[in-house]
Amino acid sequence: MRDVKAMKVSTSEQLKEILRKAQTQNTPVSLYRKPRQGGIALDLSEWNEVELFDVENLMIVVPPGILLQDLRTLTATHGLRFIPADTPALQQLSVGEWAYRGCPNPLAWKYGAGKHFLLGSSYVFPNGEMTPVGGKCIKNVTGYDFTRFLTGAYSDLAIGVQYIIKLMPQPAFRHRYDVTFKSLSNVIEFVGKLQARSVPPAYFFWADEKAGSKLFGKQQQGHRVLFEFDGNEVEVRDAMAAIDSILAGYNIKSAAEAATLPDISFLENTTDGFWLVNEFKISYTVAEKFQDRLKKMLDRHGWGGGLFGQLAEGKVHLYIEKPQPEVSSLITALQDEVCALGGATSGKYARLYGSGAVGALAVLENTFKKRKDPQLIFNQAER
Repeated sequence: MRDVKAMKVSTSEQLKEILRKAQTQNTPVSLYRKPRQGGIALDLSEWNEVELFDVENLMIVVPPGILLQDLRTLTATHGLRFIPADTPALQQLSVGEWAYRGCPNPLAWKYGAGKHFLLGSSYVFPNGEMTPVGGKCIKNVTGYDFTRFLTGAYSDLAIGVQYIIKLMPQPAFRHRYDVTFKSLSNVIEFVGKLQARSVPPAYFFWADEKAGSKLFGKQQQGHRVLFEFDGNEVEVRDAMAAIDSILAGYNIKSAAEAATLPDISFLENTTDGFWLVNEFKISYTVAEKFQDRLKKMLDRHGWGGGLFGQLAEGKVHLYIEKPQPEVSSLITALQDEVCALGGATSGKYARLYGSGAVGALAVLENTFKKRKDPQLIFNQAER
């Protein structure tokens, strides 16, 4: 691989000039991805000064380099919160990388998709052009939709340089649970009981024995579940009374001190096995079948591994104790199993490790990319 030159960027004008020169010289440019062809690696970490904080109208305007954990701290001092940053799960991500990954939201069960909290943004395209999309008003429907398109996970269509973010008030009361079930079938049954309630938990995070032991750094027996209720105190205490009664039926108790969610911001960058987040989407009702099929595949290879994720929403993540190059055929087989179980795959694995966009939107994305990136310099895929 050719040499990689790291370049710090803190203004839109700097970024536009770098991209224009790169197009002229056919120089690869990478951001939020490991460079594959050398060239320029952009660093936006110092582009992190808040541009506008409108407390009264529950809105903040930020650049791409500010970390979610810093945004979380800042908004909390004013009694507010940015919902996708309201747990430690993604705390090391910058806002720019959060958007690049498709705006994940650990609290999606109660509060909806993370993109609902992105009112607008500004993007620089790989040809050096710049455009604002969306706006400070939710009624900006056309721009709002284009924001969705440009924040397609790992789509590499443009670089976000400004984000208009919707905030919410901090809840009056919270209560977090940390419990371990003997089996995944028990967890699935418990999720069904939560689904029947009118107010769901803010989040529901599940990890089986193998994945949980790695994530929490301590040997785990059974299936660990962390979930939290938030809202006014009466509402939360009513939920607690009902949940305590349900848990008693499983003959389990909450941990004496509930853990916080593990930080999964950069799991996929670690060399401690292979991690794949947000590739598989299946109904929680068939999670046990999927687990069984994964175990059979792993056993054939003599590998260890496990599953974790936002089970109630069907977002199942993968851990395998082997490095990435060795697992490609297994991932393909798992993608087939997900489809056979009525689920779907995001195409993330192909974007990160394969030839780029796949699926129904691939033609649209590739056509758009060629217009805005004629030399195909930005986050080059394998060819």
